[in-house]
Amino acid sequence: MDAIERLVIIEDIKQLVSRRTRLIDGKFWDDLVEIYAEDIEAHHLGLRGNRAVVDAIARRLDGIRTIHQIHLPEIEVISATLAKGVFPMEDLLVWEEDGVHRWVHGYGHYFQTFTKVERGWVISDNRLTRQYIRQGTGEYEIGVAAEMHDPRFTSKVAPLPRDFP
Repeated sequence: MDAIERLVIIEDIKQLVSRRTRLIDGKFWDDLVEIYAEDIEAHHLGLRGNRAVVDAIARRLDGIRTIHQIHLPEIEVISATLAKGVFPMEDLLVWEEDGVHRWVHGYGHYFQTFTKVERGWVISDNRLTRQYIRQGTGEYEIGVAAEMHDPRFTSKVAPLPRDFP
């Protein structure tokens, strides 16, 4: 395999993981099933199988607004059909329970194995580790300075679109 082929695989995998993140935050569960191999093992959920994994994610995130960020990955291409990667991540979960606003803000890494199947690259093994978690009640604010309330920088919160607008 030459350098260009390796770079194309790495880019395909980056696109896959980014799409996964967007589909979870947008709650596009039917589309999310296609991101995973049929026999995926999700260690942090203790589950195997793409439908079981997606159903568990959907149940856990019901009524919760999520924001996931994936950062610069390390990707090792093992062959034309197998790769492994480590993706630093950050997530914010916000919801209301019994009239109380709650939130969790976490930092960690996804350790993933990718397999190329007929429909393209899929995640075949997924582990989530967390290095730091903050949680609390009330409105979530992180270091909000007075200048952050400038009306030039406000925008409405809106549902995440499924595709490019």
